[in-house]
Amino acid sequence: MTQAATAPGPRGNVLLMPTRNIRKKTHEYLLRLEKEYGEISKIKFGPFTVIYLANPDYIEHVLLNRDIYTKVQEGGMLRILLGNGLLTSEGDFWLKQRRLIQPVFHKQRLERFIQKISESTDEMLGDWEKKNGETVDVYNEMNRVTLDIVGKTLFSVNVKSEFDKVNSALTKIMTAIRNRSRFMRFPLWVPLPSHLRIEHNRKVLDETISEIINQRKGETGKFDDLLTMLMEVEDADTRERMTDKQLRDEVLTIFIAGHETTANSLAFTLYLLSKNAEAKKKMQQEIDAVIGTGEITFEKLHRLEYTTMVIKESMRLYPPAWMIPREAAKDDVIGGYQIRKGDKVLASPYAMQRSPRYWSNPDAFMPERFTAENMKDMPRYAYFPFGGGARMCVGNNFAMMEMQIVLAKICAQFDFVLPENFELELLPLITLRPKEGVPVKLVKR
Repeated sequence: MTQAATAPGPRGNVLLMPTRNIRKKTHEYLLRLEKEYGEISKIKFGPFTVIYLANPDYIEHVLLNRDIYTKVQEGGMLRILLGNGLLTSEGDFWLKQRRLIQPVFHKQRLERFIQKISESTDEMLGDWEKKNGETVDVYNEMNRVTLDIVGKTLFSVNVKSEFDKVNSALTKIMTAIRNRSRFMRFPLWVPLPSHLRIEHNRKVLDETISEIINQRKGETGKFDDLLTMLMEVEDADTRERMTDKQLRDEVLTIFIAGHETTANSLAFTLYLLSKNAEAKKKMQQEIDAVIGTGEITFEKLHRLEYTTMVIKESMRLYPPAWMIPREAAKDDVIGGYQIRKGDKVLASPYAMQRSPRYWSNPDAFMPERFTAENMKDMPRYAYFPFGGGARMCVGNNFAMMEMQIVLAKICAQFDFVLPENFELELLPLITLRPKEGVPVKLVKR
């Protein structure tokens, strides 16, 4: 039997190579790994051995084999923030939670969310009417409106007044998690400055979620939303309900993932449209023709074909979930190369979706890439902004619908212009963000 080979890669520990600037620009370094070493590479990253995958078939193997490649457990960044929610849990517990949450995102429920998404967007645009000709940070604006949307649609609460507190806490905790030492990750109870910041801001988020849950427990009305389902569901065998800790973890997971990633995508899309006048005009013409001055319906959203291609191309260039880490639970072989138990295995939608081996002119904004004809021969995991396999984002259809509605309403009423000297800089935290926001001048159509 032929022995598996060791994957190629740079010598030494990459965190000791200052010219790599890997801590702040990991997304760019991953592109270089593919260019220098090909479809699979092995690096020493602080105390960890990391296997980076740049082949769609290799990525598919990892995402489809949950028994071999599990969520990163000890010290995992998402686990610090979200606890044992749907994004971080494993095994039978994860499966039970997934089956519970999935129904809220079925088509019949999504249709009922259209009006609430439209109302939240209209409220934002009403504020924009007073700012015609002014410059606003649409990254901040998208965070504000998506937080309002997730509050109303999934939890039937108004969280507008909590925006500044939640947004600040989320940014600070993500930054502190990223800045934890890569060499010696002390337990969080060690009172390091970064750990204290994590603990303080996690408490802020916990208090916000607890207030939502406690408010619901004290109400007698009926609510048809995810929070009610989570609070009332019983285990089929034991008849037990979720503990307060489980409820907190799931609510916080959806509360954060349901607005932060969508806000990032919307901001990046508005940035790209601001730089591409022809695409913006074509999208506006489609919106005017399909929706006009009438109400938005599920059927009309399906007819926004070019708008959907714009969103997909934006998520190709700037996927909020830019990095997908796994941990090998047992030895394995990928493409003839050895994967050892305990290795961190990494796939990156950001890097894979900019690979010149699969995308022509990969850094250019070209929505027409996503016609059915152009995509028919594209490997499945050359494009995976929502992840893949059984753990594909449970809210992907909700997120796409939300982005369609928000963008349709914005583009129907406003043009937006970037400052001439603005250069987009990326901030790769747990999610991919625009580092300095996205300032645009609002111009009423």
